[in-house]
Amino acid sequence: MKNRLFIFLFLLILVFPSFVPAQNNSIDNLLFSMTVKDLNELGKEELNSLAESGDWLLLDGSIAGMTLYSGKDEEYLLDVLLMQGEWMGLEEVRKYDCHLIFQGEKWREIIPDKTPRKPAPGQILLNARVLVLAQVLGYEEGEEGLVCYLMVDQIRELP
Repeated sequence: MKNRLFIFLFLLILVFPSFVPAQNNSIDNLLFSMTVKDLNELGKEELNSLAESGDWLLLDGSIAGMTLYSGKDEEYLLDVLLMQGEWMGLEEVRKYDCHLIFQGEKWREIIPDKTPRKPAPGQILLNARVLVLAQVLGYEEGEEGLVCYLMVDQIRELP
């Protein structure tokens, strides 16, 4: 776990110097230790507490799916499934996921809902491995437990 924290700090400071919350301009309430797996294991009270506190989460994972909720003349609203996996012995892989919400026109060119024929430099597409700065919006009850929704502030593709 300490190794992961070091990697996150290194990426944050050296590779992504502008990776700072745009709304708050403070990283005092940035939770480095939270992972997608951790979010999947939290209960209702803990998720409500995270949503109310406004803590920032720095998560990594792969973009596994996208759903566009906005119409042609509406503000861009995209739901992205962020996924991580973990081997359980040699036989089983356990998946962990959460939903990332991208709201606003600034996201249309950065993370398009469909893969363009000629992707522009800097676009983040399906199956990309990413680092995301987000806050918990809430959750819903799914078939496999609670599903967490996060509002994205920053996203970067990992090499």
